[in-house]
Order: sequence, then C-alpha cells, then structure tokens
Amino acid sequence: MPKEGAKMGASSSSLFYALCHWLQQNSYAIGIDLLLSSLIAYPLFDYLFYGWVRKEYEISKSLTNGAKQAYLNTFHKIEVSANDAATVFDQLYLEWYGRQRFLFPIVFILLVTLIENFALGGAFAQLASKWELGASDAAIAGAYTFVTWDFFARMQRRNLSPADTCRGALRLAIAIPVGYVFSVLLQPSLGPFIAFAVGVFPIGALGLILRQLANKKLGLEIGAAEASDQVVKLSGVDLSTAARIEDADITTIAQLAWCDPIQLSMRSNLSFAYVVDIVSQALAWVYLGDRINDLRTIGLRGAYEISVFLDDLDSDDADEKKLAQNTLPVASEIAHCPIAGLMYAFEQIAQDPNTNFLCEAA
Repeated sequence: MPKEGAKMGASSSSLFYALCHWLQQNSYAIGIDLLLSSLIAYPLFDYLFYGWVRKEYEISKSLTNGAKQAYLNTFHKIEVSANDAATVFDQLYLEWYGRQRFLFPIVFILLVTLIENFALGGAFAQLASKWELGASDAAIAGAYTFVTWDFFARMQRRNLSPADTCRGALRLAIAIPVGYVFSVLLQPSLGPFIAFAVGVFPIGALGLILRQLANKKLGLEIGAAEASDQVVKLSGVDLSTAARIEDADITTIAQLAWCDPIQLSMRSNLSFAYVVDIVSQALAWVYLGDRINDLRTIGLRGAYEISVFLDDLDSDDADEKKLAQNTLPVASEIAHCPIAGLMYAFEQIAQDPNTNFLCEAA
C-alpha cells in the first residue's frame, strides 16, 4: 500500500509539473485567449443584466392591468380578472422570455470562443516572431471580428436574442472550413486574406455568395428572383426593420396584422410602442389595402386611429362628433369608396379582437 501511494503521488506530481510546463509554454496564447473571450463575453452579459431588464420594464410598465387582461384573453385564451392579470402576465413573460433562455446559448458560444481564441492566440505568437499567418487562423480572426462587432452593435441597440447568440457561435465554429472553401474557390495564392475577408461576412451573405458561385459554376438560376417583402409597404418599415421582423417568421402584412405584438417585440427586440403602431397599420391594410396610405393624410393611420374615429362619431362631445362627421365624406373621397362601404370596413377593423388589445395597450 505505501508503494502504491507513492506511485500515485509521483504520478500526480508528474501531471502537475506537466500542466505547469504546458501553461508556461502557452502563457501568451492563454492570455490572448482570455482577453479576446472576455471582449466577446462583455456585450452578452451587459445585455443580460442591463438590456434585458430595460426591455422587461418597457413591456411590463407600458401595459395597464386592463391591457394585460386583454392580451391574455386575445392571444392565449386565458380568462383572468384585471387584478390577477399582472401576476399571470409576468409569470407567462418570464417563462417564455426570461433570462434563462440565454443560458445555454451563452455557454455554447463561450466554449467555442475559448477553443478558437486559444488557437488564435498561438497564431498571434507566431505572427509576432515570423510574420506569418495561416488561412485557418485568418478565418478565425475574421469571424471573431464580425461576431464581436455584431454583439457590441446589438448591445447598443438592445437587439440581442438567444438565436443571435447561437448564430454567433455557429459563425465561429464554421469559420475554418468556410474560409478554406472560399480561398480555394477564388484565389489560393491569397488564401489568408480571402479567409479573413470571408470571415467578416454574416452567414446570410455567405449563403448568397455560395448560391451565386454555384449558379455561375453550374449554370443554374436558383434563387435568382425573390418576391418583394410586403411588410416594407407600411409606414416606418425599412429593409433593415423588415429583416428583423422576418427573423420572427413574419414576412407578410397579414401575418403581422394578427401576430402577438409582445412576442414580436421580444423576438425582434423592436420597441413595443413601435410594434403596436405597425401592427395597427397592418390590421387596417388587410381591409383597406393601399388606400390606407391616402387615409393616413387625414389622421387615419391604422386600426387604433380608426377605432378612435368611430368612437368620435358616437361621442357625446358635440365638437368631436361634428369633426368626425365632417371627416367621413373626405375619407370616402380619398379612399374612392362609398361611405357605407367604408364605414362597414371601419367597423370590421374596430371590432377585431386585436384592435381591442391595441387600444388597451396604446
């Protein structure tokens, strides 16, 4: 027994000295690894502890108990009293969008980052001594540059989701094979430069480039034509915003009209007030089409404004009622629609359950 204990002690001592020797040999790479990994981790934890809290505060405090009750009834078929609505809403919100949703994506990307940044740290040491950088190391550096820049930009905009974190991890994980493929396809003599440049592209852009290369090499026309996105027809929606809405699996105005506004706000990280506005526009557009663009000039911007307009027609305030009555024939003329038909469309819009929630949330 004493001999076995001595052997185990000697083995442990050997492992300890081997570890110390390895740490000494790779101290530069480890230092670079920790520095770069900390840099990419900062925007993730900043959003988790500050950005997420602000988003949760924006959603929770912008809705009254009546709005929360209407939301639960409209989108989740949950019947609760106004007094209990806040508690049920908060429980549902934390279950669906709580910070626990970020746990595995952040752990995943940090593992990938630590591994690849260790290799990159070793490459930096070689670069300092020999001024040489391989294509695989350049590809990692390019992907790291893009992912870190993207995370900092999303932190600033408070536009970070678990899916964005997973995409960042995927971008880092495929950096080497993607860099190698592009350097071989385009110009092998400029391998490191091409690998780094390709690493800075997001995954969507890489897919587009690969399709174009495949079309050119194989004589195909796959993906040559794509339908325009209807969502950009709404006021205040540009291509960048439409892309964020598309990430939430909404590509048409009809989908937007009957979507869950809170879910869309969380999945796209768009301001809740902004989401309410574009959903209101979409509801009106479904019934009125492009006529809503003309009606906007007299204040009938969306479903919410149309609902308020109908309330004014029945108002006890004489001035409000008179103004609404005078506006009705103007709206009929602008929309090129008889008053009776326009009023019927307005009533359908105002009676939509989603419009009821929008009015409560406004």
